[in-house]
Amino acid sequence: MPLCLTLIDLKKAFDTVETEAVLEALGNQGVPTQHIRIFCELYSNFTARISPFYDDITIDVRRGVRQGDTVSPKLFTATLEDIMRRLEWDNMGVRVDGRLLHHLRFADDIVLITPNISQAERMLADFDDACGKIGLQLNLTKTMFMRNGWVPDAPFSFNGTNISECSSYVYLGREVNIMNDLAPELGRRKRAAWGAYKSIEDVVKKTKNSRLRAQIFNTTVLPALTYASETWALRKQDENAVSVIERSIERVMLRLTRLTQVRAGIRSSTLRQQSKIRDAAVYAKLSKIRWAGHVMRQNDHRWTRAVSDWTPRNVKRTTGRPPTRWSDFFTKSFKERYDALRVS
Repeated sequence: MPLCLTLIDLKKAFDTVETEAVLEALGNQGVPTQHIRIFCELYSNFTARISPFYDDITIDVRRGVRQGDTVSPKLFTATLEDIMRRLEWDNMGVRVDGRLLHHLRFADDIVLITPNISQAERMLADFDDACGKIGLQLNLTKTMFMRNGWVPDAPFSFNGTNISECSSYVYLGREVNIMNDLAPELGRRKRAAWGAYKSIEDVVKKTKNSRLRAQIFNTTVLPALTYASETWALRKQDENAVSVIERSIERVMLRLTRLTQVRAGIRSSTLRQQSKIRDAAVYAKLSKIRWAGHVMRQNDHRWTRAVSDWTPRNVKRTTGRPPTRWSDFFTKSFKERYDALRVS
């Protein structure tokens, strides 16, 4: 099926949104008046002070939400929700299980989902017009789009500016691509895992207690290595790649080289008993199972559940073996469990 993703970037979104728009959005979404009054008092007469060359300068802040405040992302999300409700996109997007999915957003990370480029151009223009009314502006140099092979190749332009096409994009910390190839993301996870280990390397070297050392590893390196593993469609080669990354860090933690391990005939399972760290591939699978259970318990018509249950209609799959799906792991696991019960 044709799919075009437009990945929007906003210029300093949290710093430029108008305060009046934030307060109006809260009122439109049923926030109690006393709470709105509190926010109004917080953001009125709001100033910032800088001290260049020891000379204090006070600046009146009339736009944006407070950086670092825990409520700021919620205020911004409420403001975006308010303008999204005004957009006439009822007939836009890709049909999923009888409903049209036209965009996804998390704070200022927004993706437009369309079946063709022309519809994406119209939706981008509508969104830019709505953003202009509340002080937001698109960053056209970082706004990009991706398309699959069923979308005809055509120029994507907005206000005379060509929108760049990309083959992959880092969205919410995970590199996504149309082919759902996990290899580039695993490369990023490898760099993140090594970076996390370098931050604790001095502590690990000084820690003699193996269980405490494993706990430090499991709480710093393992989350960096398996970030967003709930969404992975793991193949066998991907599992091996994750294990290779973990074992390489494990050897460094145990002050052992690969050559020394081979010459001494030390098995990887023996090293795991010494390090006592968790298996990254197993941890990724457990995270996926935990996320699947969370999705199954959702009964409020969220897109998370709808997309997971959806089977495309009137769509012929391509010849050859289909690519690994997110749900194939569960199908295979249940089949293996069922076969084991039959044998026993």
